[in-house]
Amino acid sequence: MDNFLLCVNGIFPLLLLMLLGYGLRRIHFIPDAGFDALDKLCFKIFIPVMLFSNVYYADFSTAFQLDAILFMEIAMAAVFLAIFLLAPRLFPNQNALCATLVHGVSHGNLAALGIPLINNLFGQDQTAVFSIMVACSSLLTNPVLVFEHTYFQGDKLKVGKMIWKVFTSPFLVGTLLGLFCMAVRITFPPFIETFVANLKSVSSPLALIALGGSFALKDLKNYAKPVILGVTLKCVVVPAIVLGIAVALGFRGIVLASLLVIFTCPSATATFSYCRGYCGDPALASQLVVHSSIVSIFTIFLWLFSFLQLGLLQG
Repeated sequence: MDNFLLCVNGIFPLLLLMLLGYGLRRIHFIPDAGFDALDKLCFKIFIPVMLFSNVYYADFSTAFQLDAILFMEIAMAAVFLAIFLLAPRLFPNQNALCATLVHGVSHGNLAALGIPLINNLFGQDQTAVFSIMVACSSLLTNPVLVFEHTYFQGDKLKVGKMIWKVFTSPFLVGTLLGLFCMAVRITFPPFIETFVANLKSVSSPLALIALGGSFALKDLKNYAKPVILGVTLKCVVVPAIVLGIAVALGFRGIVLASLLVIFTCPSATATFSYCRGYCGDPALASQLVVHSSIVSIFTIFLWLFSFLQLGLLQG
């Protein structure tokens, strides 16, 4: 019963915030443009500040887990390669659909959903491990996603543009700034620390409200096959394979919990932005984000409860 209540108390506050965002949009309390601006604000300012704070105050003697980071990168690369090769065979001559499906399965909503989930379940002092892993994941996900959208668009890949895209990622910038300030032992005056703490405290709720506001349940019938495939891969198949290997390799405690959240998170809201700016189908991207977010609430609950019952997240 304790593990069941821990999962309920960890996950359902996030669900309620997303439902709040959905409700506010349905009653037109906040217009569509307002939610777009809120999502951009969270992506470019609030979440990077949260990552900065988590890394700046982290104890790297315990927070930097090289073996887990390497495993995560290898698993992410394998997932990307598998869906990149599979999608064109299932949906031949549908490049926009393939680009969207690859992105939706390969890129998770790690910061907006993952950090508050880790915080709710294990406490704020444990978010550093997860934050560092999220930042390291950007070094892989950003270039491969730029590559796959460019590939399906039929354009020649520009290495300089790809490098710029990687190192201007707001999540990576926030993390690298945190690492730099910690490494050179920069100390901030109290009013700056309070300012950062205030931004950090509102980042997760606002990001989840913005995510809920993006929910639009129409158009599913037009994209039933790729949505069902994408959600099944994202929420069930990929976690089962990757987490099974992680457990077999001996990952436990907060490290395993971080891997669990990383590989069970729904499709990233940035899927829509990439598909709008590159080759892709924005309507399909929206459906993947919405339905993977809904399904993941229940699948994450089941994964967490099962791992807690087995004692794999202790220590």
